[in-house]
Amino acid sequence: MQPRPSFDPELLIVMAVGIVSILGLGWIFLTNYRSESPLPPTVEPTVIPFDSGPLKTRTPPPSVTPTLEEMLPTATGTSPDSYPGPPSETLPPANTLTTEIWTAPSATPTPDQPQSLPAGKYDDTDPNINYDRHWAFKMNSGTKYAYKGTLHLSASIGNEVSFRFTGQRFYLGYQRGKNFGIVTVLIDNQPYSFHEQAFGNIWRSPQLSPGIHSVRIIHESGESINLDYIEVLD
Repeated sequence: MQPRPSFDPELLIVMAVGIVSILGLGWIFLTNYRSESPLPPTVEPTVIPFDSGPLKTRTPPPSVTPTLEEMLPTATGTSPDSYPGPPSETLPPANTLTTEIWTAPSATPTPDQPQSLPAGKYDDTDPNINYDRHWAFKMNSGTKYAYKGTLHLSASIGNEVSFRFTGQRFYLGYQRGKNFGIVTVLIDNQPYSFHEQAFGNIWRSPQLSPGIHSVRIIHESGESINLDYIEVLD
């Protein structure tokens, strides 16, 4: 019979230390788990039941900017005195049909249109005398003997001046010089020679029928021509 092995006391100490260590770790873990605060339960959103009762009208807050209806006056029940303007001013009802009346143009010439010259004497600067192309206005020491000291001068062949008059005759005043050219006068499109009816510094028209007549004076040739005044006779 073999002898029983002897028990080693050191092995018992090692086992005891291991058991104590395991128990210590378990205690630490349990303590930490209890110290943690439990998470609150999940809160589910509360479902508000749908109100099946009558709808309530929500009144919007007052607007700072006036609406179109507030800006426009109401035609019903509004007195004319509440509108801007004179107290006597009245506005037509909204359903009144406005009729636009067309007015025919006036036969009276406007200031921009030449008017027929009645009997009288007119300077060459009169606005009812029409000059075309390159007529020059002269007012200097050389025109001091002209009517009112002014002349209109043409230095280009083909220049015209025209006017209308009411009467039976007229005179054309001009300043004669050695360089005065050839002029044709047309009365109602009928040509007349200038030099045959010029006496002194006046050209006299033939006797015409009473009424309105048109006159054109054309620079036909020569260095220059001029116009001093127009005199219309009854």
